[in-house]
Amino acid sequence: MSTLKNMFEKKVDERQELELLKVEHAGFWSVYWMLLTSVMIQCVVMNKGLAEVLPEFLIFMVASVIIIVGCARKGLWSYQSRKVPGVKSYLLYSAITSVLAGLFFGIVNTIKWTEGDIKTIVISVVLHMIVFFVMTFVAFLIVGGIAKKREAKLAEAHFEDED
Repeated sequence: MSTLKNMFEKKVDERQELELLKVEHAGFWSVYWMLLTSVMIQCVVMNKGLAEVLPEFLIFMVASVIIIVGCARKGLWSYQSRKVPGVKSYLLYSAITSVLAGLFFGIVNTIKWTEGDIKTIVISVVLHMIVFFVMTFVAFLIVGGIAKKREAKLAEAHFEDED
């Protein structure tokens, strides 16, 4: 038992641990975005069905849920911000997401399922943008609200500990 304990015992100092966390952070986000790109390319360019990319998509979604739940439980929002942004930021993030995802999925789905004339493409892009905007804005509101409540609770507990 002690051999197993020695194997997993922490043998790095705080500086080394911080460096390891930075490397792991970069590695995780690289793999995360490459996995999303891989799923999109397989579905769009290679015309693979959802059943063929389901394992990769499920791994991507599990990683997404872990990050969202973990950050919300810790009262964190992002690396760049100490506080959870407000509605203005949610609107901006949702607008960016809706433009990028709406253009991509609107054009791809229209070309894939119809002849793809300009009018149909424009309607499809606009509808996709609206759907993505609403979905991401609601998601930001929910997760941001949870993160704000958790951050306040953690700050209150920290304040009580200092007294």
